[in-house]
Amino acid sequence: MNKTRLQQLGQLLNASVVSKVITGAEWEREGGKKHPEVGDTVQLKKVCLMVTRVNGSELHCIEMGAVLSPLEKQLLGWAIQQGGARPVSGTSDLERQARRLGEWIQQSVTAGEWRAEVPDRMELRNRLFDGMVPFVVLFEQVEEKEPAYSELEKTIRTFIADDTLLIPLREHEWLILSSDRVLTEAESDGDEVLGHEETKEILSTLAQGLHQLITGEWGGECHIAVGDPIVPSESVVRTVGTLRETIFLGRKFHMGMQIHLPWLVHLERLLSGIPETVRSRFVEEMMGRPDLFTDSETVSTLDAFFSMDCNVSETAKKLYIHRNTLLYRLDKIKNEAGLDVRSFNDAVLVRILLLLYKVTKRK
Repeated sequence: MNKTRLQQLGQLLNASVVSKVITGAEWEREGGKKHPEVGDTVQLKKVCLMVTRVNGSELHCIEMGAVLSPLEKQLLGWAIQQGGARPVSGTSDLERQARRLGEWIQQSVTAGEWRAEVPDRMELRNRLFDGMVPFVVLFEQVEEKEPAYSELEKTIRTFIADDTLLIPLREHEWLILSSDRVLTEAESDGDEVLGHEETKEILSTLAQGLHQLITGEWGGECHIAVGDPIVPSESVVRTVGTLRETIFLGRKFHMGMQIHLPWLVHLERLLSGIPETVRSRFVEEMMGRPDLFTDSETVSTLDAFFSMDCNVSETAKKLYIHRNTLLYRLDKIKNEAGLDVRSFNDAVLVRILLLLYKVTKRK
């Protein structure tokens, strides 16, 4: 609400009226409900707070130095709702509904309400059906102009056509929900019964295709995380939290990667919870040679070896080197670090050390 309207409202109420921004937690402490909407009020002893806009965990309010009657609250709330409901040029009903749902998701994630179900008051709830594939897209080049909702939705529908919802979350962050039919449509054999590993492979391929589409259309860079099909009305909050964490862990432990898969960062999630001082001390104590991972050839060899499940022949093929050359490199690591990655226990330890080193070296 602009300054002129605040003054006009103050004259009508014969009271002071100021705008302020508070958190959802502060709103609840004052007696407000957990998920406030535009027009909701809290009557305090000498002032009345009314929500004019919800922006994630922030609430934009007006503070009126008066005690309002129930009718006055109802009329003023209705007026503010109508003012906020005026369509912005080019903004569709679908976009407004999607933004409203996105604000609710953001509020729930911030409050840690992982089990929250989408309330009936959300217009898009009837479009959230069982078995939707979730993607979270994060635009990294924040200084660049982000595509408009309509542009991004149109582009995504060229790749994932049916029953797709685009939901804005935070700035530069979007949730995409698509029918799980994309899994069987992406399977060349047309087999609708997909195994767990096959589903993971298809989800990874879809995320890569979506990444290429978005970066090819707008340039810059973005990160994409994808999860197994969900029932969004029941688990969209938990899913958004998980995919956000997946992107965070991927950016933290695997610089240069843009596709992030939850089932590939279990160890990273565990290591991320260890205090930095403990991580650094562990690396220093366990490394036979502190400069071992400064050699790019050693790092690329180990990355390939672990990605190929410690299979020597497949790793050699991936690196386009002779098998004996790879064995020479692994023996070199054993001699210099005292750890043989062909042994299970040592392989686990080196994998942990490599992940921790990638983080600590950037501090």
